Amino acid sequence: MPENPTVAVSRCADYDRQQVAASLDRLLQHFGGMQSFIRPGQIVAVKPNLIAKKKPEEAATTHPSVVEAVVTLVQKAGGKPFIVDSPGGPSSKGLLNAVYRATGMAAVAERTGCGLSLDTTEMTLAHPGGKAVKQLTVLKALAEADVIIGLPKLKTHCMTRYTGAVKLMYGAIPGLKKAQYHFNMQRLEQFSNLLIDINTLLPTSLTVMDAVVGMEGDGPTAGSPREVGLLLASPSPYALDVVCANLIGINPTGLPFIRLSMERGLCPEPSGIHLTGDPLSEITPPFRLPAHRQVDFDIPGPFKGLISKLQPRPVFSPELCIGCGECHRCCPANAIEMAEGLPRVKLNSCIRCFCCQELCPHRAVSVYQIWLGKKLLR
Repeated sequence: MPENPTVAVSRCADYDRQQVAASLDRLLQHFGGMQSFIRPGQIVAVKPNLIAKKKPEEAATTHPSVVEAVVTLVQKAGGKPFIVDSPGGPSSKGLLNAVYRATGMAAVAERTGCGLSLDTTEMTLAHPGGKAVKQLTVLKALAEADVIIGLPKLKTHCMTRYTGAVKLMYGAIPGLKKAQYHFNMQRLEQFSNLLIDINTLLPTSLTVMDAVVGMEGDGPTAGSPREVGLLLASPSPYALDVVCANLIGINPTGLPFIRLSMERGLCPEPSGIHLTGDPLSEITPPFRLPAHRQVDFDIPGPFKGLISKLQPRPVFSPELCIGCGECHRCCPANAIEMAEGLPRVKLNSCIRCFCCQELCPHRAVSVYQIWLGKKLLR
């Protein structure tokens, strides 16, 4: 990690393609341009946040204008970019195509001529330095790229409170393998170390944060769009997350993955980060956070039953749910069953990862918590 990692900031009022391209160019000039991160002929994986089949205006996925601006600069620098991600849930070429079309990535590929990865091949890599795991199953296309450029979306998150640059690389885990890792890493500290392990195994050379419009409330997919008007970039995803968490009103040292990355010598103290570019001040009012409070998933001992009742839980709207069964298929703990065409959750088995809420295509899952739980689980 550099002694004083730099985070650059650039104003960007909206997603007009010319305006985004100009803002990104200004942003990267603070680092010497895109040519500082890639060499001619290198294969460059451009990794946006494509969490699910969402339209750009829903603010759940990285906007195609940001992806296109990055792809174009990579091409001008002589790189060979391709867009790649593995959204949550089952993985297949057909499902990937549907996500690429809905999120605007297919249109970016058509306009720029860049690659659009439909390769769902997995590979398992040894990671002797990992804290949570000593080997990881990841997308082969990402693992074999010469350079990875991360393009996260600025959002709140029902499980981790904030999601950005470090959490973005959870998309390197293929399809339903994500559910297996969720189930095996039920404590938030374990899961946070897993996120760091993924980033140390598949490090990004550059990360550009789409903060033109973010998401607040019950993110990462069921929250509300929030205009911010910024692009931010850094070679350090950890430093970028510190700055972005502060920006939206979250103390970054209170986020487990930030605290643990500091302990591992990967993340600087906030005072050690060098800010450059346009002036940056905290957003007022701060981002609205998920309304619930929770503690680590796995609560051992005699208090498990009591804590379970105080924990937040998923609730399925009979008005919005169409019985598609996506929540049932994607639940890491197999805690959701379909009964008479509608989902029912077995709370004793639920690990409160809220993958059901995150991946519901109809926003039919909300998170409910009794008032005493909100008061006690802080």
